[in-house]
Amino acid sequence: MSEGTGTPDATPARAGGTPFDALLERLRCDGSDGVVYEALRRRLIQFHRIHIPAEADELADITLDRLARKIHEGTEVGSVPLYALGIARMVLHEARARVARRRAAEADPTLQPDEDDAQSASDTATVMSALSACLDAAGAAARALILAYYGADGAERIATRQRLAADHGISLNALRNRALRLRDALEECVRSRTKQA
Repeated sequence: MSEGTGTPDATPARAGGTPFDALLERLRCDGSDGVVYEALRRRLIQFHRIHIPAEADELADITLDRLARKIHEGTEVGSVPLYALGIARMVLHEARARVARRRAAEADPTLQPDEDDAQSASDTATVMSALSACLDAAGAAARALILAYYGADGAERIATRQRLAADHGISLNALRNRALRLRDALEECVRSRTKQA
């Protein structure tokens, strides 16, 4: 059964490609294309705008990302719009829970920041400013490499690093060594700049 639809499942996912490719392929199987994708996105934005207007676009994109992942993972979907609505309801529930937790934290006097937290925030801002300056000084290519190399999580990290190695025409081991050298240089640069601050 499909998530949130109660309808029988149909159409297995495509074997390769990205989750977004799998979603577009599934829409093509329904006789649809990118135009229908945009129409679906607009409907999801309208759904979320009714409930949390300020986050409607972001919540619609989260919904579509999850829908694409589900299809890519092989979850069979009878009706893409109904399945997407089921996901949208869960995303909305999570967003409301996040807002409620944030409001509770803001109202709780024991969770209010103290002077140590303010100093920690100031220290973090100093380090982030130094890191940004060091990344700029390293050059566009080095910045792009280091951000891509350390930016992904989980299985995406492996795929990203394989793509980076292929793009640079080097082995994964050589890429790792290059990233480690860049990281060491950045750490030294940040230490130097934060001592001056």
